[in-house]
Amino acid sequence: MTFPEHQSGQQSKPDLGSAAEHREVFTDGRSTPKQQDRNNVHIDEFLEKPLKNRVKLNICGLLFETYKCTLQEYPQTLLGGSELDNYYDPNKNEYFFDRNRESFSYILNFYQTGRLYAPSHVPPDIFEAEREFYKINLALRQKTAAQNGTKKIVAKKSRWEKIANKVWKFLNNPKSSKAATVWAWLDIAFIMVSVTCLIVETLPEIKLMVSDNSSREYKILFTLDTICVGFFTFDLIARGVTAPDKKGFLTSLMSWLDFLAILPYFVLLFTKESNNTIEILRVLRLARVLRVFKLVRRSKKLLLIAHVMKKSTSELSLLVMVWLMAVVVFGSFLYYAENGKNENITSILGACWWAVATMSTVGYGDVYPKTTWGKVIGTVVVFLSMIFLALPLTIIVSTFSKTYRARKCLTADDNTDEDDDDEEEKDDANGPVSVT
Repeated sequence: MTFPEHQSGQQSKPDLGSAAEHREVFTDGRSTPKQQDRNNVHIDEFLEKPLKNRVKLNICGLLFETYKCTLQEYPQTLLGGSELDNYYDPNKNEYFFDRNRESFSYILNFYQTGRLYAPSHVPPDIFEAEREFYKINLALRQKTAAQNGTKKIVAKKSRWEKIANKVWKFLNNPKSSKAATVWAWLDIAFIMVSVTCLIVETLPEIKLMVSDNSSREYKILFTLDTICVGFFTFDLIARGVTAPDKKGFLTSLMSWLDFLAILPYFVLLFTKESNNTIEILRVLRLARVLRVFKLVRRSKKLLLIAHVMKKSTSELSLLVMVWLMAVVVFGSFLYYAENGKNENITSILGACWWAVATMSTVGYGDVYPKTTWGKVIGTVVVFLSMIFLALPLTIIVSTFSKTYRARKCLTADDNTDEDDDDEEEKDDANGPVSVT
């Protein structure tokens, strides 16, 4: 490859300021053939260097390209260190990662700008796991330490904070230890016993026996319920005392469900049943069913369903609105088609009940059309109800599958935070290291 002025034979001024290794110049501005070949080699190397320095990163099928020197700005991270070679695919000449695609553009932006921004459309726990996988948090900590003039900054925890942290992990993370796993199964066993007692005491043959406070059956069920409530109360108080974020714990929905699950026991314990309080006591007894929701806290898949339902709020609201509109419209049509000819349909509200049962494809059979036009309306409702159900549910299922895949990719990083806490405790034991 040669410069254009060499090919056209035009003269150029000698480069007097260049070093001796650049090129020798005649007085007429032309290079010697030998030196011209040497220039061509330098230019080819200069043009090929960026191509050799570029790397391809395949994130679950989405391809990113950047310079290797950009990644090596942070050698302590996964992409900037030697661990990157473990993910190399020689057949495609790229690095493949089975990770969250939506988060990686923000991860790559950190290497390019040195600033990390959290995406609003990615759940915080998923993005936090991505940061830990690529070791971005380690880079941020070292960067902060370097800016403050220290090699490593360790906030020394008090003895109570260390104990509270261990108790919190013991109560909330079954994978933190074998004892924590046993505690989790014990919690599930108490929940099942409590719910079983609630169901058994409503059986007709048991209900009559339990009505007598001096009977043996009543004492057995009361003792089991007392033990279960004692366990739930201790668990709730221990988690509240050791919670790292007290405000977040008090405002958590699961914390309030746990509180409402044990509240009926103490109210019933100190309240005497009378004609004025009997309805209130029935509602409080019904509140014991909330203990079933304690199982949600122990199951990641149930938490995943709750997370998907929260993300699909707009789709669910659309489904409810479409259903309400269809129920009112079809119920009104059926009422006027069957008015005076069907003794089971005496109002639009009664016809709306028929529309609800038909659109849900249940069809109880207690209310049904008898006239020809009523049957035509019923046929249309059956077909349209499948469409009304399919459209929003498809979006919800898609959201669920995306979230489930993202969570499944991050299962290997579930214990990352616990490992970091253990490292910090070891650092606390050795004392903070400061380098000015």
